[in-house]
Amino acid sequence: MKIYKYWSIERSSIEVQGEMKDLTTYGGSNVSLEEASIHARGKMEKVKLKIQGDRHIFDDYEVEIREEILQVVDDKNIITRNRYGAQVLNSETLLFLDIDKPKPAGLAGLFKKSAPGGDKEKIFDMVRKQAQSSKYAGLGFRIYETYQGARVIVTGKAFDACDRETQSLMNDFNVDPLYAAICRKQGCFRARLTPKPYRMNMKAYKVKYPREAMDIQFDGWLQTYEQAGRGFSVCRFVENAGASHGTSEAVRLHDEVTGANQNLPLA
Repeated sequence: MKIYKYWSIERSSIEVQGEMKDLTTYGGSNVSLEEASIHARGKMEKVKLKIQGDRHIFDDYEVEIREEILQVVDDKNIITRNRYGAQVLNSETLLFLDIDKPKPAGLAGLFKKSAPGGDKEKIFDMVRKQAQSSKYAGLGFRIYETYQGARVIVTGKAFDACDRETQSLMNDFNVDPLYAAICRKQGCFRARLTPKPYRMNMKAYKVKYPREAMDIQFDGWLQTYEQAGRGFSVCRFVENAGASHGTSEAVRLHDEVTGANQNLPLA
């Protein structure tokens, strides 16, 4: 999980098929701005090599999460602000499952219309059944209802986003493939803690980070966003399936910030 306190921007240009192209790279560091600058320059050289034909230079590259750090919970869990202004919990070891749809129930299920809210109940049932299987004995599955479907926090062990067993588990629970791929590429799991602006009838704000200048407009938007967010929850706790485990600080904080135990509209 690459989340940094210091960021530096490197700009350059390269000739591509007789035309000059502008390039920008970002380097991060938790040590100093100077080290971040070194990393930015190093990445620039790699980008140029890729353009020149080295197709595999970024094959093993773990993508940086270029977002503002809001809170360091511990050395494995960090809260950041994403590109549209929401708070996100990033964790190296706490597995979040983002499930929008239940597993297809054969060919007949593809053509059968679901009742309103029916898909969510099917997702909950799927999680309960998987939690009772011998394959996942000893693990706990905290089930939450979301606007779209369900979020599940898996407790009982530390997970590795790049591990094959983790990816297999995600597949068994019908996790959104894009989310699974992003987790693997970033080396962590992510859970949004505050509402999506458009679900509160708010215009989104494109958050740029690192900021090269003060953004008074963003400060005003953020104040409005946070005030509106008090009337919504991101998810609603349903139940714990499988084994019971103590609630970690990261899980406690997740439930508090998302409003998981409040009876509010989901956003």
